[in-house]
Amino acid sequence: MKVKTILSRIYYIIVAVCVFLHVVILSLSFFDNKHQEKYCRSIIPDREYQTDEYNRRFVFSAQKIKDGGDCLRFYTAHMEVSVYADDTLIYHVGQQQAMPKVSPGVMWNYVGIPSGAEQIQVMIRAVYPEVRQKQIDFSIGGYTQMYSGMLYRSMPVTFICLLEILLGFFMVLWWLIARTKMKMKQTLLHFGTFSFLTGTWALNETDAALLILFPVRVEIVFVSAVALILMVPSFVWFTKGFFDVEDKWGSDIICALAYLNLAVQLILQLAGIRGFRQMYTVTHVLLGITLLYTIVMLISEYRKTKVHRHLWVVVVGGFILLGTLAADLLHFYYGSFQTSIYDIYGVFIYIIIFAVEVCRQVAEQVDAGQKLQLYEELATKDMLTKLYNRNAYDEWIKVNRQPKKAKIVVFDLNNLKQCNDTMGHAAGDAYIQNAAGIILHVFGNCGNCYRIGGDEFCVVIYGNDPSDMEELFRQMKQEQDEFNSKNAIPQIQIAYGYAEFDPETDRDIEDTRSRADDKMYQKKREIKADTNENKRTE
Repeated sequence: MKVKTILSRIYYIIVAVCVFLHVVILSLSFFDNKHQEKYCRSIIPDREYQTDEYNRRFVFSAQKIKDGGDCLRFYTAHMEVSVYADDTLIYHVGQQQAMPKVSPGVMWNYVGIPSGAEQIQVMIRAVYPEVRQKQIDFSIGGYTQMYSGMLYRSMPVTFICLLEILLGFFMVLWWLIARTKMKMKQTLLHFGTFSFLTGTWALNETDAALLILFPVRVEIVFVSAVALILMVPSFVWFTKGFFDVEDKWGSDIICALAYLNLAVQLILQLAGIRGFRQMYTVTHVLLGITLLYTIVMLISEYRKTKVHRHLWVVVVGGFILLGTLAADLLHFYYGSFQTSIYDIYGVFIYIIIFAVEVCRQVAEQVDAGQKLQLYEELATKDMLTKLYNRNAYDEWIKVNRQPKKAKIVVFDLNNLKQCNDTMGHAAGDAYIQNAAGIILHVFGNCGNCYRIGGDEFCVVIYGNDPSDMEELFRQMKQEQDEFNSKNAIPQIQIAYGYAEFDPETDRDIEDTRSRADDKMYQKKREIKADTNENKRTE
């Protein structure tokens, strides 16, 4: 079965399981929300004061809150919060002095009401001018019920964000593994990075993150902002690679602007001039320009090449991203100053659509790579021994005629003709295979092993290899004797010769091999003489 088919089936199974789990989680969340409604209700402050344009104070009767539960809940976006029970501070969220202009972020505030309190005062100071007039809505109810209800409500979108992160991690890992075995386009890498960054950014915008990651909200604001900015270059590179777009300067300019945007925002943040969230407008504009540019670029490419294969992906994906981006910007600037659920779902649909096409493209690359690898093996590998063949050796010689450092070891098998004549060619092939296995086992870690003729082998040791040649020959003789002691026929006899390239005497590496051949033939005669002597003794 082809890799493409296997990957497609695996992918559709994963998508089906994810959809099923998401429906289950969404259903549980819906029913639980209906159950939680009776434990939570809105409350209007008894009095509200506008101290100045940045500071507001809300006053509640403690008893009024207790009548509805033991907890006061409200949402704030980039605001410092102090809550007093009578004159006692019971809750505070402020800026961290370690990093200037760092907002406490967006968060859900849960304030338990102590017994005996008569009056609750909520002091709110806007960190950024952009959020001075944001409406604050208060709710009361049981802490456990309200907290768990919000977690349940955020489970579906949290699940989507985690899935995007997991999908991105899997794709990056897949690319890293695959590239070690074959040439791979970076499409999978860039798409995986985009999915990972998208999931990371979106997860930090969910209510679950606001509740669970409350102690590290400052760090989360930083991570979310950086992930959002870095989505631009990963999206551009993925689009170029996926659609094979030849764009010489436009995409490079956009990527450069993204990195410049990140650098400037980091400097302004650390200098205490402006915070990340105050500069989201620049990032949003850059995102919009990036999206519009990629659509125009793809339309232009389509008009040039008339390629219809991915047209539906462009149309559907483009409309989804444009629509969700518009909805998110409206919600962000005219609503809660937080990413909307529509944007998270829209980007997720886009990722799922393109994940199908990316998997298909990668599967085609894998299949093509496997075929290419097979063709290369046929061209450079000896099918009988799995060593490199004469063609591979000749190609190496062309490139390395006068190497600075090289050693050549040549081998020849004794009595192969006799083995073929008396025992058949099958036994002769087994003889060659067994001898090649010994040579590869002993010398394979030192250099490249070649079969350059019927019973002729060669090992090229290139560079400053510290191997003790005499020790290697001793090891080869030992393995040869061990094989012969266990196998009566055919008996392996390997003659060898060794020479090192000498720039003063050798015109090229072929002269080195000639000297190694001379030593090999001398060794061959010694083996033959020893064999004859043993026969006379017997």
